[in-house]
Amino acid sequence: MDWEFYILNQIRQNWTSDFFDTMMPLISLIGNGILWVLTAVICLVFKKTRPFGRSLTASLLMGLVTCSLILKPIVQRIRPYDLNQTISIIVQAEKDFSFPSGHTFFAFGTATIIFMYNKALGIAAYLFAALIAFSRLYLYVHFPTDIICGMIFGILIAVAAYKIEKMLFVKTHTPKMNTYE
Repeated sequence: MDWEFYILNQIRQNWTSDFFDTMMPLISLIGNGILWVLTAVICLVFKKTRPFGRSLTASLLMGLVTCSLILKPIVQRIRPYDLNQTISIIVQAEKDFSFPSGHTFFAFGTATIIFMYNKALGIAAYLFAALIAFSRLYLYVHFPTDIICGMIFGILIAVAAYKIEKMLFVKTHTPKMNTYE
């Protein structure tokens, strides 16, 4: 855990600025999950985007169960600012456990679903997900391993959700029979 505090403290010492103190809480707020849920709901409405909406909804639901209802309560990892009380944080203290990072989990899960459907938008989404993940380190609310595992779990669950959507909603084409009269 020493190396994780080293990274957090390096970020704190070398990146802190008024600009980042303003931007990082906003970026973190955007990544809190509401954006992902709204995106899924809107995409479910339109027939063209419905497969994406189903994949994203499945990913979000699977992520909610895995991250928030299973992993966090089992691991019960204390947040870095609770262990290093010499740090004052610039956001409201979180009420749940640290491992894994839910923001990172859902951001990378969503980016993965986007990437599966549109590579160019997916790359942009991965960059935004990385920014959200960095914001969680900058704000001193997660350890690096919380971020890494949130990223890995988010990607894996999104791939599973994408594959499940494809299996459940396979378009079946009935070949036309040649009839001779």
